[in-house]
Amino acid sequence: MDLFEQRLLAEGLRTIEGDSPTLSAGAQPNSGQKQVNFEKALLQRALQLDPQLQISALFLHFKRLTSRLFTLLAVLLAICGASTVQPFFFSGQGTQINFFWAFALFFIPNLLTLALWLLFFLRPSLLAEGWLARLSLFLLKTVEKRCDPLSIQNPHFWSLFKCYFKISFSGHLGRYQLSAATHLLWFSYFCGASLMLVIMLATHQVDFIWQTSILSAQSFQWLTQCLAYIPDLLGVAVPDLEQIQQSHLGVVNLLQDAQSSRFLWSSLLISSLMIYGVLPRVFLWLLMLFLLKVKRKQFSLNLSKPYYVQLRQSLKPNISALGVVDHDTVKGTSSVPLSSITPSQPLPPSFYPVALELSATQLSLCKKHVQQYAAQHIEPIMHVCDFSSQQILLAELPELNPQAVVLYVALSRVPDRGLLRFIKSLTSSTAKPFYLLLIDDGSACADINKRRSAWYALAAQAAISLDAIIQLTTNKEAQSL
Repeated sequence: MDLFEQRLLAEGLRTIEGDSPTLSAGAQPNSGQKQVNFEKALLQRALQLDPQLQISALFLHFKRLTSRLFTLLAVLLAICGASTVQPFFFSGQGTQINFFWAFALFFIPNLLTLALWLLFFLRPSLLAEGWLARLSLFLLKTVEKRCDPLSIQNPHFWSLFKCYFKISFSGHLGRYQLSAATHLLWFSYFCGASLMLVIMLATHQVDFIWQTSILSAQSFQWLTQCLAYIPDLLGVAVPDLEQIQQSHLGVVNLLQDAQSSRFLWSSLLISSLMIYGVLPRVFLWLLMLFLLKVKRKQFSLNLSKPYYVQLRQSLKPNISALGVVDHDTVKGTSSVPLSSITPSQPLPPSFYPVALELSATQLSLCKKHVQQYAAQHIEPIMHVCDFSSQQILLAELPELNPQAVVLYVALSRVPDRGLLRFIKSLTSSTAKPFYLLLIDDGSACADINKRRSAWYALAAQAAISLDAIIQLTTNKEAQSL
């Protein structure tokens, strides 16, 4: 199972568990090696729970089902392409075909669908609309109930299908997945048409002509020469200017000239289908498959979602205790051993503390934490609470010597765009690593998990590592020290 499939499995597990991780995966193996990062830990948890929930088996079923569906559609499109040739060339000997009309009937639908594909490709948000998911879900239900009714007995079947569809067929992955399928289907169409065209031209006599009512003869001659330019460069036999002129409706050719003209016009039509129809679709198909493979490798989990933030508290707690903290007072960490209530990425010995718009109580806790973990810091803590203090910090930050910068914020505060812009300006002004300390002073909060998730989302946007976010946990005894 590659990394993308493991991350897809983790998303499937999140779909089953809902807003909070509720399932137990047992103890994590500890081989005495270096502690794994959070994402690897949650992927290991998903792999442990997979045999019980059969998530990967269902995802494999969805993958095979969509692959078979695309294969069936490709066969149908090949048959459709072959069937469009017969009405033009299966009408007996001595048939006269308008070359440009036949060419247009093959390529006008191709150009229209190419423009439609380009619209969806440039605006991938259109693929996230609910109508596509609902249509796919309806088709899948219809097929599954008739062909494989036992497969839908899994209680999480439809929710996992929605998860699989949302990841694989919407957004960036969906843009390349559906693009590859589109070009594959049109490649099949042109292959069927080209094959049937060769068969019909080999077994029937067809005279290619051109005619016009409102355009000049020079226009058609120029258009034919442009169409034949690339095939001629590739060494394909194409009609010259004299033969193009002699193919006008009403011109009588000698038998030998007529046979030569049929061969040259047939060669031009077949080569045009291959060069302007088959080859571009093959190139776009292979390009989309390559880009899809690249995007699958780049696919990442949004670890700032409330579910993953809560899961982090149990798999890789990143908590700093101020003073002596009772295990029962630690919020959201009831399943965490007391010995593990330490930062997963400890603060460096030397750091520069910055308080961002803290209350008096929160600022006092900030000072106590600095005294506890960086006793050598004797300067006053920089408290940024207005525009002038922001400008002073931005001016002084590049000249500071400490190894890192620690930003103290209140967990109960709602992070806004103004704070995000300021923190972005800080992280971009220096190459020093940044830590985000979330002060949990016991203030009432409607949904602490969503609030914590909002701070994780801000850190991700401000280029602060999620492992560098530490929750500063306190209790009444610690606050009174």
